[in-house]
Amino acid sequence: MSFVFRLISQDEDAAPSVAFQDSIGPGYVSLWEEIGVYDALYNSEGREAREVSRAIAYGIDQLNEDESMGRMLPATARLAEAIRFLENVHRGCTVHPSARVETQ
Repeated sequence: MSFVFRLISQDEDAAPSVAFQDSIGPGYVSLWEEIGVYDALYNSEGREAREVSRAIAYGIDQLNEDESMGRMLPATARLAEAIRFLENVHRGCTVHPSARVETQ
């Protein structure tokens, strides 16, 4: 089952809307724990995007500096996909800093 990270934006007079959404397949949890982004991804429900963006940026740096982390992934998961996902999440958090995090 895929993990979905979503940012929900709500303007003063408008209904909540999805400002950003991305998903990634299973098999990345051990990598997320190793690079310190697990809590930012899985335990951030209801927090503002600006509150998790720093942890996500740190995780991206970890992956870019140490490609050997790819060894932690099962055969069905790819390091490039992990980097792509985290970069997209970070971009979403930067563009929509006051949006609320929702995960599935």
